[in-house]
Amino acid sequence: MLNGTENLCACWLRADQVDLVRGVAQQVGLEVVTAGGPEGPSIALALDAQPIDDLRAMLASTTAGIVLIADAEGLMVGEDTSGLSAVVEAAERGVQILTFEPIPAAALQLSSPAWRTAHDAVRERVSFVPLARRSSAFAGASEILEQFGPIEAVGIRALCNPVLGSLGARLFGACETLITLLGTPETIEAAHVSDEPTPDTLSGLTGHMTANVRFAGGRCASLFVSDSSSGWSRSITLIGQGGLIDANDHRIRWTRPDGTVVDEAEMSDSHDHDNIEISLIADSIVASLTPAFRQAPIDLNATLAMAQAAVLSSRTGHPESPGTILDMLSRS
Repeated sequence: MLNGTENLCACWLRADQVDLVRGVAQQVGLEVVTAGGPEGPSIALALDAQPIDDLRAMLASTTAGIVLIADAEGLMVGEDTSGLSAVVEAAERGVQILTFEPIPAAALQLSSPAWRTAHDAVRERVSFVPLARRSSAFAGASEILEQFGPIEAVGIRALCNPVLGSLGARLFGACETLITLLGTPETIEAAHVSDEPTPDTLSGLTGHMTANVRFAGGRCASLFVSDSSSGWSRSITLIGQGGLIDANDHRIRWTRPDGTVVDEAEMSDSHDHDNIEISLIADSIVASLTPAFRQAPIDLNATLAMAQAAVLSSRTGHPESPGTILDMLSRS
């Protein structure tokens, strides 16, 4: 829980996210002083906060120490990076940006002058939540991975409804987890199903996506992500010579190849509250705001390159290489 003046927060969200944001703020100890969203002043009224009608204006003018962006639609459109500049300028003033959506939302946006010239400390004030690495499930898996040995295959599932974030957010989070475990893949072949056309970036990406991923050394992975599920569901399966690890936000289990259960544990943070989504987002926010809890920052270049390759593959129908996108970034 936070306390004191550092808990003042400005929020940008949709009307359908009010209950979620209110629950997260209560659990973390955030005082929402300013709020706005696409539906107008009713958002602020629902949160008992001062209204504001423009996200970029909120980023530019807020005196709160924290900005929570639950909905980022319209912040970065096409080649217009002024929204990204507004985020960076707020972070330069010391504001901590907490976002349900990946910012930047495309690999090429990493080359924009505002982001490229920002100090590392500034970039690290932009925190994607919830991040799998900042959950007790991942912490538990990391501890037993030291004994498990090399990973040969991984399966990741990350499903949610639109209140909890977009398909772009779930894809970004899954890619970040895979890169943490196995490094940057050689190729990714993806399929995207949606009522909307597949966009060029993670911004506006909605529906379902599956992907097959190839890594060096004959390792492989599969992804299944969606923002059109009935609720939150996040799990990971790891296979290697050490056996099988199954982990989700409720429990973790390690089984040897002969079927012997080596380790099994319940995740305490998933039972503290009725809504696991609130608990997971709140825990990730606390980790982002607490220097002692922070781990290595997200490898944004690799994560966005992988996610962008998945989007591109779903458009072309062919495997795509994150390395190609990383090469483009290195030359820009």
